Amino acid sequence: MLRLISVSLAAIAMILSGCAQKLANYDYDPGFGFSEYQDYALQQSAKQSYQSLDGSRIEAAIQQNLNGRYNLVPGSEADFIVHYYVQAERKIDNSGVSFGFGFGVSSNVGVGVSTGPSAREKTEGQLVLEVVDRASDKLVWTAKATRTLKDSMNPTQRDYLVQDVVQEMLANFPPR
Repeated sequence: MLRLISVSLAAIAMILSGCAQKLANYDYDPGFGFSEYQDYALQQSAKQSYQSLDGSRIEAAIQQNLNGRYNLVPGSEADFIVHYYVQAERKIDNSGVSFGFGFGVSSNVGVGVSTGPSAREKTEGQLVLEVVDRASDKLVWTAKATRTLKDSMNPTQRDYLVQDVVQEMLANFPPR
């Protein structure tokens, strides 16, 4: 009986770990030495032309996640600069319910009709963080993550979501 329970728990754990989704994607220069970094600066990327309340949330989340590992200093004194921006990404959503019916006759002839779900175009925001080495002015690390930030969310929910996304993104900085 104990063995059956152990096997069942192991199977459930494998199923749940198989459903785990990678929430952020990373890329970095494997030949770059990140160990010398001590000071950083924050800067909204020129790729985003406006500042929003969510931008302030992103900055606060970056600071909270890097606090204790690096010192926030003015840009001219920083070892690296963290650029951030939200990139709009258009996607086609064609999920939904379809309907179909058909009939056949005994002589292997059949007729069918179906309707597919209507396609909708939706725009999602993808948060991008880029680490630029200040001395060489080269991009050395980047992370991207997409989550649904709804207009109906209250400020507390938005803070939590942004904090969660940034934490996931910076979990691999510096790369090991």
